[in-house]
Amino acid sequence: MPKLAISGPATVVFLGAGFSRIAGVPLAGELFRDEPVVDRVVRQRLVQTVRTGWLRWQSRVGGSPEEYLAELEEQGSFPWTEAVWYASLVIALKMGELRETSFRRQLQLTKQDLMRRSTPAHEDFWTAIFTRVPLLAVITTNYDILAERGMRHQPRPRVPRPGFHYGSGDAYLEGGGYPSFSHLRPIVASGKVPLLKLHGSVSWARRGDKLVQYHDCRPAIRGDALIVAPVRGKQPPKVLDPIWHRAKEAIALAERIVVVGYSLPNYDDQVTALLRSSREGCEFRVLDPSPGLDKKYKEVLRRPVIQHPGLPQAVQNLSFLNEKNEQLGPPRHKQLTLPLSKKDQETR
Repeated sequence: MPKLAISGPATVVFLGAGFSRIAGVPLAGELFRDEPVVDRVVRQRLVQTVRTGWLRWQSRVGGSPEEYLAELEEQGSFPWTEAVWYASLVIALKMGELRETSFRRQLQLTKQDLMRRSTPAHEDFWTAIFTRVPLLAVITTNYDILAERGMRHQPRPRVPRPGFHYGSGDAYLEGGGYPSFSHLRPIVASGKVPLLKLHGSVSWARRGDKLVQYHDCRPAIRGDALIVAPVRGKQPPKVLDPIWHRAKEAIALAERIVVVGYSLPNYDDQVTALLRSSREGCEFRVLDPSPGLDKKYKEVLRRPVIQHPGLPQAVQNLSFLNEKNEQLGPPRHKQLTLPLSKKDQETR
């Protein structure tokens, strides 16, 4: 398991939907706002079917997308499966480009792999983070692959980027051929910082009890992406248990948690419980433009909270990362590692 040399307050970065919003990725409440343009007849039919169902329900009930998805999940019918595919597809479309091919002049989604550069605002954010403090972990509720692009799948010292892994050391990423391209060498997520995606990813799929991770968004494109849709009381599948275990370990060790664009939505009760499990005196720095969000954090988590502007403005105000947390005493200088649970050790 990769080790992190921590100098200063042990820090966790927590990414919410606001982190991805600046790259055009819709929030949960915006999933049905615009009709996505897709590249195949089967996906065009999917979009039409799901949006028709949403518009009928919305005109009758007048509720939010989260409430609509919750109702579909409770019914457990085929429309629920289609809605999950639709949600993952909408996110995946923001990760690439639709281009017309020379063959039969068909549309094809390209450049939707994690080896791409992230947005300028995100690149500036990661540079500011990684030049100031090594991280225990990056935890996110987002499905997209923007964090992977920003952190890099392998260490890049000159950028600087330590690279990510998905919580269990080096991970060989599946892929090759349509809808991306073939590779002469396997792509391996072999960085130093755990990237823990609590609600799955548009680049992940499930094969029985096994989690299969890809270098691109093909699971979302073909309709079998492993994502936990935004509904209240949602229970992540068992295959994500190791990721949640490591997230709890990281939160328990953290002296400071830097939250980017996460508003503590009511339907994310499990994530709220995760953040509330942080150690007494753990300091929360919330990067979000929403007025009064710091008060909500203080009321819900009962932890010291300081709110800063959201991205990209927040990049100019990250000097606090070099400061010690007075409530926890002087910075600690030691080797920290995220230990495997006993169950995970037995399966390795």
